[in-house]
Amino acid sequence: MRSFELVMAILLWITTAWRAVKVWGKGHDRALWWTFFGLAVMMTLRLPAGRALDQLTGIVDLSYLLKHLSGGVLSAAALLAFLRKVSGQQDGSPAVKRLRVILPLATAAIMSTLFFAKLQPYETRAIFQDPAARMALLAYTTVFLGFLTLSLLAGTRVCLRWSRKADGRALGWGLGTIGAGMAAGVAYALVRIAALIAHMTGDGILPGDLDDRVSTYLLMTALLLIVVGSTLPVLGKLRTWGKRRRALLALRPLWLDLTRAAPAVRLDSPRGPTADRLDPRDMLGRLYRRTIEIRDAALVLGDHAPADLRERARRHVEARGLTGARAAVAAEACWLLAARRAKLRGEAPQASRDHPPVEGGRDLLGEISVLTRLSDAYHSDLAHEFADTCDRLPEPQP
Repeated sequence: MRSFELVMAILLWITTAWRAVKVWGKGHDRALWWTFFGLAVMMTLRLPAGRALDQLTGIVDLSYLLKHLSGGVLSAAALLAFLRKVSGQQDGSPAVKRLRVILPLATAAIMSTLFFAKLQPYETRAIFQDPAARMALLAYTTVFLGFLTLSLLAGTRVCLRWSRKADGRALGWGLGTIGAGMAAGVAYALVRIAALIAHMTGDGILPGDLDDRVSTYLLMTALLLIVVGSTLPVLGKLRTWGKRRRALLALRPLWLDLTRAAPAVRLDSPRGPTADRLDPRDMLGRLYRRTIEIRDAALVLGDHAPADLRERARRHVEARGLTGARAAVAAEACWLLAARRAKLRGEAPQASRDHPPVEGGRDLLGEISVLTRLSDAYHSDLAHEFADTCDRLPEPQP
């Protein structure tokens, strides 16, 4: 279990650091960052680092208080604030807003007061030997787990309610998984308070240290589900990013070929394939710009594609058995390739711009689909056969 706690602590600190890059300094909501920061501190204090802190400060069991304040009060309040925002729940009246701030602060103040007034300088297990300290521990634990349980129950209710109404499957599954984690947290709180009461009256609710082990398993389950649930919406965004990246790279050969013949349409100079492939930034903007530059280059090359060339391209693809939308895309690819070669040879434009524009997609996804088919046709043997035939024809006389 200790090795699993170490893995969880590392995972939580990685998540905290990653989210810090996203939210700090960018004006984003930081509630989820505070959640993971508090959980990471709590898990760290469960490790030998907690004992080291106690020895360094000279305050017995200080880590006991700090892990409850960070992992219970801070994280619970921050997670609940995050869930209210992501679910679109209204903040409520000013009194309700104040209560959401006052309640965790009051909980932390009561816990700290009880800890320093009655739970010092005892080791945690030695507290049971002093009746006053034992009652203070009961009050401390009741306040702490009471706040934690109420927060987790409220969070579970938000998750279950809004997971079915969420925009997008990833967000819905994420909220549902967080809700399951918070429900496991409620079970953890109930087991802990029951175990404490049982220890005060006997040997515990389960033989030996089984109650501690059960509560630890419930806590680890809750943390794991909350981490996974908060990551699921990010996976949806990552999947969208991956689709855009694949489309960007798939359109690169067509974009590069056309814009070499019409370089004026480029906003920036083309980068090498490795730089284009490895750059993760602004995938949507780059993809949008690439589709625009392909269409702009096609308009420029259209000046080198007179009506008779377009007609020959249409007959060429129909002779190969293509019809409908496939024939239209293949014909466009044929005359585009022939027009590109003509422009690179330095031939003068032979067509006016009164040709109707080739039909594209209704949105970016549709345009990507059309241009992907155009790219496949442009690099096909069919288009190269047509362009080779045009190269052998004599130049038209002025």
